[in-house]
Amino acid sequence: MTNLNQLLKRPLRAVPIKLTIILLIVAVIGFADATYLTIEHYKGTIPPCSLVSGCELVLTSSYSVILGMPVSLSGMIFYFLVLVGVFAALESKKTWPLKWTLWLSVPAFLASLWFTYLQIFTIHSYCLYCLASALTSTIIFIMAVFILSRHSDSEPLLKYYPQ
Repeated sequence: MTNLNQLLKRPLRAVPIKLTIILLIVAVIGFADATYLTIEHYKGTIPPCSLVSGCELVLTSSYSVILGMPVSLSGMIFYFLVLVGVFAALESKKTWPLKWTLWLSVPAFLASLWFTYLQIFTIHSYCLYCLASALTSTIIFIMAVFILSRHSDSEPLLKYYPQ
């Protein structure tokens, strides 16, 4: 966690457009997934789950709602904020919106770990849509660590990749 704090404190240099576009695409996928789950929740329907069984158990469990709000809505908000941050960075050509966006990936990744843990060890069922969201938030987190490590102004923490 100390290394992550160091990464977040470092100034960020310009990030290659390819990495930013990949981040944008992953955020769009996550936003679409979370939006679909949120809409289905408020419609009172369970989306079809063809590859794994148990979507209905996960999506109707007591863990699927926090303070009356579906967990998917918080995911939708996270992905929307990532999209706003990436667009702001692309439009302004400044790095602070991207750095702020990458910082958001930390709690989202931790939440994904928690909800995946719950599916495996508590609910004993799997929701394909929830796992897709966990995957997209994990990819965003890994990209955040990579970008912050490779494109900060000081010595990179990931030294095994050629500069």
